[in-house]
Amino acid sequence: MMTRMSRSGAGTAHRDDLGARLLAEHPRGEQWRQLDVTVTNLTFDQLDRMARLADTPTARDRARTRLIDGLTEGELLGRLESRWVRWASTFGLPQPTPHRPPRQILRHPYTVTDDELPAAYLAGVLGIFDAGLAIAAAPIGTAEYDLLTAPWQRACLPSRFTPTTAYGPYTQPALALLRHARTLPPASVQAIRHSRTSADHDHWATARDTLEDSALHWGYPFRSQCLFWEAVPAAEDAAGQSPTDPYLADALWGAAATQAFTGRLSAQTVTVLAAPWRSAGLTLPS
Repeated sequence: MMTRMSRSGAGTAHRDDLGARLLAEHPRGEQWRQLDVTVTNLTFDQLDRMARLADTPTARDRARTRLIDGLTEGELLGRLESRWVRWASTFGLPQPTPHRPPRQILRHPYTVTDDELPAAYLAGVLGIFDAGLAIAAAPIGTAEYDLLTAPWQRACLPSRFTPTTAYGPYTQPALALLRHARTLPPASVQAIRHSRTSADHDHWATARDTLEDSALHWGYPFRSQCLFWEAVPAAEDAAGQSPTDPYLADALWGAAATQAFTGRLSAQTVTVLAAPWRSAGLTLPS
């Protein structure tokens, strides 16, 4: 999990989401939020269907190239670059080389080969990158948009999840904890960071693996990773620094996960994941 903080954003201007202002101004802002929700709740069956629906590789590659080349320098390009790094980590793709130009980062997922990942899995995952690229960058009413979003829309929509239920029935306690983390005093933030830094590595790794196994058995294998990326901007706000210490993000993720996965984790796993949060004298909703 720790490597997922490696490029949470390109400096303070490019946080690891599209940003409230940009989403409010973007004509497809609500669709981007829906894409986020479907990624959190993506199943292997949906990935398989997206792979089978992406049956025009040459046309898709041309559409990707046109959209990436057409992006102008600025906030959207930087934020998409950050999101690409996030999704590469979420889906287990090789990470792009740090500090490359943004357009090279955007092209990176499309250079991964089936020697590195199973071809069907990779084709399905690229359906998410394609949808994100088209939603964010394609002009309204263009063939690129229709082509690149079609597998995602047909495999993942309509979704029964919304931003308020993205992590299941205990979404709101988990997100409320992360909102609260943004307001903590520096002493509490430091206590949480110190507790996570000094935690037993093996115990934490076992608890993390248990949580990810729980997500897999639940049927939503990417929920744990997506929740971590919810914790990243909360950690940056709490510390007043972007990017910030990955241990702080990991600690906030652990506490939030005990809420989102209520009833699905053993008491021992909850104790380990909640320990940094509790070390600051903070309580958990459940």
